Amino acid sequence: MRVFSGVILLMISLMSRALVAAEVEPASIKIKEQTWWVGQQVPFTVQLRAPGSFSGAAVFSLPEIPRVVIIKTGSPVVSSEEIEGKTWFVQTHDFALFSQQSGTVTIPEFTVRFSHKDGFTGPVHDQSAQVPAAQVKIERPPGSSAQDFLVTTDSFKLKERWDPQPGATEQGAVFQRTITQEADHVTGMALAPPPEAVPAGVRLYLGQPTVSDKTERGAFIGTRVDTLTYQLQEAGTWTLPAIRYQWWDPEKKTFGSQTLPAVTFEVQGTAVPVTDAPAEASPKSIYLGLAVLGTCLVLMYWQRQRMRNGLRWIGQHWNSPERVAAAKLLAGCRTNNPHATQRAWQVWLNCRGADASISPELKAAVQELQSALYGVNQSADWQGARLAAAFRANQRTDKKSGLKKQSALPALNPR
Repeated sequence: MRVFSGVILLMISLMSRALVAAEVEPASIKIKEQTWWVGQQVPFTVQLRAPGSFSGAAVFSLPEIPRVVIIKTGSPVVSSEEIEGKTWFVQTHDFALFSQQSGTVTIPEFTVRFSHKDGFTGPVHDQSAQVPAAQVKIERPPGSSAQDFLVTTDSFKLKERWDPQPGATEQGAVFQRTITQEADHVTGMALAPPPEAVPAGVRLYLGQPTVSDKTERGAFIGTRVDTLTYQLQEAGTWTLPAIRYQWWDPEKKTFGSQTLPAVTFEVQGTAVPVTDAPAEASPKSIYLGLAVLGTCLVLMYWQRQRMRNGLRWIGQHWNSPERVAAAKLLAGCRTNNPHATQRAWQVWLNCRGADASISPELKAAVQELQSALYGVNQSADWQGARLAAAFRANQRTDKKSGLKKQSALPALNPR
């Protein structure tokens, strides 16, 4: 009888512990309930709970939402809390959401994987949990268009630098202009690209932008640096129009703007120098030239196979399918052609294979492109500037990593 009573008490104890554990959510999400603005940083946190200390880093499978970017900010904070007389370890992770769509935006349920111990000691257990879905209300400022890529910040800084300083110059001169934008609580991907329109006598070479985000001590600052090179190809008076940058201040509920002034160049034509007629070549120099030419032809014939292989290698390198697809993708972005851009993106992705490294910003930009083509609310006014910037940034990251790109197809003649 005593043994039976002991078994009953043990079963009740185990059931009560299981009930308490079942009531504790291993993952939860918290977003402040208020109306946020389009382009504004929407902070939210995800809390992980475990019966013991955490081990290693948590891995989040962040969802892809059209016209929405979610990034992780800061480092996790570990604390503890008492639930039904039991101590639980809590790990809090900070995130930021930036939405270019208005209305109710839903963050779907997503997976997180983390590891923990039982108490402070013991073996490490791997756990997978689902972060619950959440919603956030996004409002568009009055007077703004649904097609605008809106910058929302209470602090915006703009500066430019010229090398050399603009002024009177001669035909063929080159001037480099560096424009730097900096905004609080905005990712650098959301800052506007410079206009590409220039007068007929000026040629513009637009460099790849440098986009970065800085988070420290709770601050979040996004930066974008654009380098523009102008070549003055024709004589005359040429004026680069003023560039106006606009943003929405969520505190004052007003639009702010800052303008880079117009720049005028007075370009003088260059005279073509008159050269003396060349002297007639002597018979000796003619014979020497023919001898050198004949020697070169003999060497070229002797090494013809090696030269043919070298030319073929150069052609394959500079005209590889991946490079051609990347050029077509950027061309489609410049002309805001979503269909051509999507075709080029698919070819580029196939060339890179399954191990292609794609940043979250590039994924979000591609999702926006595909939403414009195939989504419920298809848009014919797709703008390719965001995708082009994200694609260039992704290529720079690949180049800095030094990883050797693998072809998706095996070699035809493996050695």
